[in-house]
Amino acid sequence: MGPHTRVAIAVLVVIASLSACTSDSDQADPGSASSTTTAATGGPDPRNDLQVLSSRPDMVTGGDLLVRLGTRAARDLTVDGEPATTTPGPQSTGGATVLLTGLPPGKSTIAAGSSSVEVVDHPVTGPVFSGPHLPLEVCTTAAAGLGQPTDADCSAPTKVDRVTLGNVEAKRERGVINRSIYTITVPADGWNRRLVYRFGGGCGTSYSQGSAATTAEAPDLLGAGYAVATATFNTFQVQCNDVLSAETMMMVKERFIEAYGLPDFTIGEGPSGGSIQQHLIVQNYPGLLDAVAAILPFPDAITIAPGVSDCGLLNRFFTTTDGKAFSTDQQLAVSGFGSAITCQFWARSFLSGITPSDGCDPGIAKTEIYDPDTNPRGLRCTFTDANRNSFGRDPETGFARRPLDNVGVEYGRKGLAEGVITVDQFLDLNERIGGYDIDGNPIPARTESDEESLRIAYAKGRVSSGGGDQKKVPIIDLNLYTDTAGDIHDRFRAFSLRDRLGSDNLQIWTRGQTDQSIGSVVGNIFTGGGRGPEIIAVLDQWLTSGTRPATAIDNCLDQTGKRISGVGLYERPGPCTDPYPLHDDPRTAAGAPRRNDILKCSLKPPATDDYGEISFSDAQATRLRTIFPDGVCDWTKTGVGQVALEGTWLTYG
Repeated sequence: MGPHTRVAIAVLVVIASLSACTSDSDQADPGSASSTTTAATGGPDPRNDLQVLSSRPDMVTGGDLLVRLGTRAARDLTVDGEPATTTPGPQSTGGATVLLTGLPPGKSTIAAGSSSVEVVDHPVTGPVFSGPHLPLEVCTTAAAGLGQPTDADCSAPTKVDRVTLGNVEAKRERGVINRSIYTITVPADGWNRRLVYRFGGGCGTSYSQGSAATTAEAPDLLGAGYAVATATFNTFQVQCNDVLSAETMMMVKERFIEAYGLPDFTIGEGPSGGSIQQHLIVQNYPGLLDAVAAILPFPDAITIAPGVSDCGLLNRFFTTTDGKAFSTDQQLAVSGFGSAITCQFWARSFLSGITPSDGCDPGIAKTEIYDPDTNPRGLRCTFTDANRNSFGRDPETGFARRPLDNVGVEYGRKGLAEGVITVDQFLDLNERIGGYDIDGNPIPARTESDEESLRIAYAKGRVSSGGGDQKKVPIIDLNLYTDTAGDIHDRFRAFSLRDRLGSDNLQIWTRGQTDQSIGSVVGNIFTGGGRGPEIIAVLDQWLTSGTRPATAIDNCLDQTGKRISGVGLYERPGPCTDPYPLHDDPRTAAGAPRRNDILKCSLKPPATDDYGEISFSDAQATRLRTIFPDGVCDWTKTGVGQVALEGTWLTYG
């Protein structure tokens, strides 16, 4: 039997821990609102005698699944021709549902009446589609109140209890699924058949089971009838891996359906790195989420990474003799941000993502961590190494492929064209900016990526590009305007994603720092407090009605706190734009379009007449060509390796 147990509402089910098997099928998740059942034909058909409710048939986990028996089916449910072991399904599911248990590892056929379905069972410890397990060096079950781990996969017994949260009574379930600690809470006085799945922020590479930077213990949502769930691998600061997050969410949602019933809708909610997970899940694994509440939004991790790495280079340059000559206004013109400290914040918080010796959980012995001289095969705690299953390995280094590049980038281009920095300053900056080696060390040369690494980043879905359900599901991005305060959650990110999607399913809500209605957001937004009940209610209404309600539209609060709503608010001067000007990051300040989805630019020859009214001397023109011998960025062209999404529900071997 498996290393830990699952507890249903009325029955204790002991789960078998089974061997892994993966699939690359591209069918929709049957647990979604758009495809709530899956029959033998692979699509929803209520006339069929047998429907799998809790997961895709090829992605069953833990040896059990919830099935519905049709009107023509009797009680002859079988597994590979033998009578199936079943218990009654959750009451809230309705109809003739049963929980089938004891599935064998791998493929088997379940049948009832005239229908049969081939299913593939995977272990509750995973993996299903994320690829070989990443190292898991630190277990945190004891700190989470689940006791000491029972195996190397950080498993622990499931606990179910009744808790009072605020003034709400709830059933709370905690356990370990996919090696991640999960929590599910369900209101005791009646569930409204909606599930809110929460995602936590950050972007880390801990190789730890971690702790959630959000909570499922949400009195405001539970009091409104919602069930709430999350898991530690859905906190990006624990594992900045959107594929692993999607897999974990899928498995926790499967567990939820088996124990509590099929939700009518599953609504995502989360800030910062939590918004990244939601945006990429609806693109790459459609059907898991039916709507998105993205707070402090970013489109994805990989297209904001160039600006983060640029900040490290710029911060370093501004400490040099030439760099110190730049005034604060000139530094802002180069970085593009609304505050001089934003680049410092970015570098301090996330530049470690390109440094292999930084970012690991402090509980991991230094002897296990990569060192180029003493331990070249040690753990590399970089963003790409934590995503090596999807990025693949560089055949030359053996490390994860790294789609990071700044060849041809004209740092400070806008500042030069606007006359904020001089030609000599522009040339000094671009001559000395440099790049990073594979270990994140600054080097004089620019960083250069190869086309295959770039192609993989786009094809495998690490870039938000409008694939899957990204242009279909209701999305509300909530922007708390803190550009001038040095916060990294700058306003233009929501508009960057909107430019990429080109669809009307994404609505942007803007709130200023003086907005008292979400005044608590700044302090506790990352722990799940006071950050989205209104958005959840609006998304619920949108999903329930099937059409966008009047409340689900662009809006802002003006300087007096009055709400202004309407179409085209952000395309014209007024109370929703004047107090909330958009800024740049180093790449858009270098000329990249606002959608900011080009990881490596195509090149064109440098031309001195390409900077507006700015004139170059002959010596400066010669120096420009020397600094950019291969050319400068041509942002009007598609990026190098920028291809369409390869598909959805991709699996990694």
